[in-house]
Amino acid sequence: MTVISSSACVLSDKQRARLSQIEQAFAVSTDQLHKIVKHIRTELSLGLKHDNDSSLCMSPSFVHQRTAPSGTSLGMGIEASGRRIRITSVTFHDSSITHTSTQVFVTPAGKSISAFFEHTAFCLREFLQARNLNEVLPLGITIGLPISEERVSEQTKEDSLDLCGKNVARKLCDIFLRGHLPVRVTSVTNSAVSRLVAARHADKTTGIAASFNHGVNAAYFEQLANVERLGQARGSVAVNTEIGRFSSHALPLTQWDHRVDRESKHPGTRPLEKLVADQYLGEIVRNLITDLMDERLLFTLSSNPKTISTEYTFHTAYMAPIIDNKDNAAAILETEFGIVTSEADCLIVRALCDIVANRSALLSGAMLAALALKSGAKSVALSGVLFDVNQKLCDDAVGTMQALLASTKAGVEVSFQHRGAEVLGAAINAASI
Repeated sequence: MTVISSSACVLSDKQRARLSQIEQAFAVSTDQLHKIVKHIRTELSLGLKHDNDSSLCMSPSFVHQRTAPSGTSLGMGIEASGRRIRITSVTFHDSSITHTSTQVFVTPAGKSISAFFEHTAFCLREFLQARNLNEVLPLGITIGLPISEERVSEQTKEDSLDLCGKNVARKLCDIFLRGHLPVRVTSVTNSAVSRLVAARHADKTTGIAASFNHGVNAAYFEQLANVERLGQARGSVAVNTEIGRFSSHALPLTQWDHRVDRESKHPGTRPLEKLVADQYLGEIVRNLITDLMDERLLFTLSSNPKTISTEYTFHTAYMAPIIDNKDNAAAILETEFGIVTSEADCLIVRALCDIVANRSALLSGAMLAALALKSGAKSVALSGVLFDVNQKLCDDAVGTMQALLASTKAGVEVSFQHRGAEVLGAAINAASI
């Protein structure tokens, strides 16, 4: 193993053998990656058919691509959990952005669904009054909800509002109207589509926007002629793929993946996402750690198993600093979990983090390559906390995408979006009407 080869003498034969087994279990060959790319492309095409016989839930969105944005507009972004509401005002001149103002509101814990919608109207009123925005302005709403499926963060589910199954757009329009707020709701889009709109405004060659957050999703521009159920032949349409739902026997699932899925809030759903997303990578590592503890291959000096045995306590954010320097493993494990480590312990935990992160990068790259080949896009915009906190994983994912595309000569430029790009995209969409 390259991660521990320089200090392999520190490990026992049993530890080296077990790590080798784990590494093999998580390995993904180049042939497997090409097979995954092929399967994703097939699912993307099936999702556009009349019967939509696909594991994905492809949702076309008619965004305003031809009219240049002008004047002042508003964007409102609501997280899937409902815990945060981000509002942005954007002023345009000759389609260029000349001024923005953003405020983030936190929804107090314990609010009911009806109280949440009232709180949303209160936030918008506060935003408008603080900026003396009294004229009726177009408002684009973007919602971080998957299509027709419940998904709330496993880590924050106790504090999350279950907005699934609620007609969020209709309820917001009603409550804004009752509150006599000077806004006109012009569009409601999924956050993936809104990020795509923002990316296209910044670079006209961008055809894909992919986000790697607690969940994974992507949107791209598709030719209308390829979308059978719309029955239109000209132009293009933004498509929210819900690509985290991708399911195939080609996915390299291990016993630890099956366990994380089985113990998740919604087992059997979003299999690709559970191999790639920030929400799950740390939990996969934690399960590997506790198994090695049970086998007496980790933390034999002194350990307090209570915290490390609690689900979702080993955050994905710990992985990057541990991979960067094994000494960070000792500090994190002692500070966060009360575990005293040996040098061998630190090497093993670092190796486990690297193994899980490497597979995530490979699968992320395959996902991006499939989207690039399906869309023919010349540029892809990436965003998300997973890449923000793990630069190596991001670089490896991009490198994997480019390597998989090399044989097709379909090189793709890569750009990165800042947090809140989806709200900017909602405002751009609202201003383009």
